[in-house]
Amino acid sequence: MLPSRVPQNHTTFAHEMRSGRRKKTGASHRLLCILTLGLGLFAATTPQVARGYAEDVHYQLALRSLEKTPLAASAGQASLVATAAVRSAIDTHARRSPALRDAWVKRYPTPNDFDDWALKSFLLLEPGARIFGIDRLDERVAANARWLDLVAQASRHPDEDWRNRERLAYDPKRVAIKDKKGAPVPADPAILNMGKLGALSSQAHAHYGLAQVEFSPDPDVLKSEPRRFARKAGYERAPIITLAAEMAQIHLDLALIAALSDAPGSVELSWLYAGAGFHYLQDVGNQIHTVQVGLYDFFKDAFLERLKMGLLTGGGYIRPMRSLASIGIDILTNHHVLSEHLTQKRFISALSGGGSADGQRLVVAAQQDDPEFAARIDAALAPLGTSPERSEFGLLMTRALIDASSFEGAEVYRATRSLALPILRSRFGQYDETRDDPDLFVLPRQADTSAAYEQFFGLQEKAFRRVGTALRRWVMLQRKATGQDGSPQSAEDRAAIRAIALERLIARQLHMLDQQDARLADFLRQPPELQTQPEKAPGLLAADLVLLLGLGLAAFLVIRRRRST
Repeated sequence: MLPSRVPQNHTTFAHEMRSGRRKKTGASHRLLCILTLGLGLFAATTPQVARGYAEDVHYQLALRSLEKTPLAASAGQASLVATAAVRSAIDTHARRSPALRDAWVKRYPTPNDFDDWALKSFLLLEPGARIFGIDRLDERVAANARWLDLVAQASRHPDEDWRNRERLAYDPKRVAIKDKKGAPVPADPAILNMGKLGALSSQAHAHYGLAQVEFSPDPDVLKSEPRRFARKAGYERAPIITLAAEMAQIHLDLALIAALSDAPGSVELSWLYAGAGFHYLQDVGNQIHTVQVGLYDFFKDAFLERLKMGLLTGGGYIRPMRSLASIGIDILTNHHVLSEHLTQKRFISALSGGGSADGQRLVVAAQQDDPEFAARIDAALAPLGTSPERSEFGLLMTRALIDASSFEGAEVYRATRSLALPILRSRFGQYDETRDDPDLFVLPRQADTSAAYEQFFGLQEKAFRRVGTALRRWVMLQRKATGQDGSPQSAEDRAAIRAIALERLIARQLHMLDQQDARLADFLRQPPELQTQPEKAPGLLAADLVLLLGLGLAAFLVIRRRRST
């Protein structure tokens, strides 16, 4: 979760706001529209939304949540031979399936066309990345390590190998496509509505999960229902897509296909895939990764800071003035990263039995079941009858977690803002994620901040408890689906479950690829025109002139009065 601060570009939405196409229904609404400019730019470009937790938190959260499960037993070593078997199984099933054959052969005419590069593209991953479980294995996992160690290390992989980052469009010769200005083109233009190429946020579309609700760009919705606020500011003609639940299920399907094969190292490979799937579920346990913007208060802060800066720079005509969006992005980035680093520091420091009481509660929370969230999982799986292990349970559980988390995203931000130093919500404050100590950027824990601390760590406990509950259910269902729980499973049962996983994986991915290709073709026909211009505000310049003239007139009258007396 280490964001990169990069220059932000204005979008066509900024032009729309400035050209006055929106209805004006009073001063209050105009103020909301001005703030919405910053919200829209933030929604498309802010880089700090790419990861839910730092890699060591992913690792330790999986380790602590699952240490009392059967995964504590010793394992063997995964093998890339098993990866080749998984790829071959996908290709063979697709060519034999009456429902899938024609679409598959059109995309992959021969088995040789479905190589590792094609497999990664098929899974909506960046084919140029060296991905664990496809191109390489994790050398940190020693021979005869526990299943648990393998799974926990794998929960770090999606951040470490960049499988979802810098997803580029390629031509049939696998050369990256460039636009008219020589810039790379995204594999899916929808990526731009959650982040941007060239920044950590390019993977946000896959590590983020918005609730399945009707979205609105109305700033009033951000104030009243933050989980429903979302804006298509990166590429207006594409939808807002977040794929954390789908990514969890993609990796689960790979895990089932691997585990139900006979290739050497296939069971170990299956848990490597499952661990990577755990990553996305953990990401959306972090509540601020289930809201696109989160808290309206940050942009009121940014508006006031820009107003001050505008008055001091003559509206940008005398000296350069920063945009509302850039100030708002920095303010939100400060609080986003501070919240995660504070959680990380407390959690990691308590793992050895020491640390603060807040950290110790986080360690315990990961090992506890959350009855309320367990009931949500039961409700999500109930329509599947007595065999949920044959279903898309990874997707369903992750969506249940997204729904629960999304009600609390704004609350995490609000609590963080209350305990953070006020300078972090000004244009002067910057929390450096590479070197700063979060404890130096929060107010002392005393009477007036105690409630904010309690709320903040209470929400983090909820997140850890829900994640642990979901991970343990996932392990139970995966072991049942693959017969690793010791239950009787015939060869016919294994073949049937494998065929179910193959059919749904291929059907889902082909459908998503068709949608992606249609958006890419639309993008290439009419690429967006993004223009960056110096930030200037004629109204603020006018205010400065009026202020100066007023001060000058007042001074003139005072001097004249003194002379007359």
